[in-house]
Amino acid sequence: MKAELILKVVLPPLIIFAILVALTISKVISGWSMYILWILGFVVANLMVTKVTAKWSYQRRKQKRLQEQKKGQQK
Repeated sequence: MKAELILKVVLPPLIIFAILVALTISKVISGWSMYILWILGFVVANLMVTKVTAKWSYQRRKQKRLQEQKKGQQK
């Protein structure tokens, strides 16, 4: 994996959860609002990671298909 891809996958969830931890420790959020925000944090983080990895996977498959087509044309 490229470093930029790793940053795109790791950094956003890390920021989201750092904010949630800070808000929870400082008791800004508590009770049901804490549960809801943590669940939303997990959902958003998963969506962001899925979007980046799916885009990367799609690009890899597209490159592979193009290479296979070039090989097929050369034969």
